[in-house]
Amino acid sequence: MKPAVLLFSATVALTSVISQPAHAWGQIGHRIIGELAQNNLSPLAQEKINQFAKGESLAQMSTWPDEIRSDKNWHHSTPWHYVSIADDETWETVKRNPKGDIIESLERFEKILKDPKVSDKDKRDALAFYVHFVGDIHQPLHVGHSHDHGGNKVKLKWFGDDTNLHTVWDSKLIDNKQLSYTEYTQFINRISDKNVKSWVGKSYYDWADESKALRGATYNLETNRDDQPDLRYQYIFDHTPTVELRLQQAGIRLAEKLNIIFSK
Repeated sequence: MKPAVLLFSATVALTSVISQPAHAWGQIGHRIIGELAQNNLSPLAQEKINQFAKGESLAQMSTWPDEIRSDKNWHHSTPWHYVSIADDETWETVKRNPKGDIIESLERFEKILKDPKVSDKDKRDALAFYVHFVGDIHQPLHVGHSHDHGGNKVKLKWFGDDTNLHTVWDSKLIDNKQLSYTEYTQFINRISDKNVKSWVGKSYYDWADESKALRGATYNLETNRDDQPDLRYQYIFDHTPTVELRLQQAGIRLAEKLNIIFSK
């Protein structure tokens, strides 16, 4: 291949990577949620899931909906990963995306999982989407502002390196711990019965409202002399408790929902 062609190919590849929307929680975060949920499944739910998942764990399938987004056959799924709503809007007044959003998708895939006529393959794919979207909706910036694409357009630095606010919440805060997803799950598996009781029994709209209420704090950014935020240890200290709370809530609620869906 000629040098010019090589340069063109590299440029196209780099542009493709840069233009891709960020993925909620990243691989580690989604796997933590899947692992935590797996640990809280009822024996009946686990048995029924195994019948069509063929041993694939919730942690394993949790990242699949992000992995397939580069496949042209799944480009239409991109709007399913988030919902946009302004601070002064309500679910009654906001204009929803006609191509779908995360709340609509959770409702749709829940119905598929409950349908006894659905094939094993379609049920497995529906479960992978469902596991993933329960995680996504608990990431505050996936119930985001449309004007900045859920923080993707908020450019900043992370310990001096260029990134954006959405990526910080997807992966930087979690990756800072330098733990595997199984180790991180063990670290945050200290959940009281009181907390579980207060978290369960809520709707998808309740989950989204929680993320909407939390997202304002994610924009508390100190700027440096170049007028660009450079997030470091203080930001980690301030926001890691929120990250871990949302991971815990997502895992417990995912298990709750699956235990109900597969209770018969």
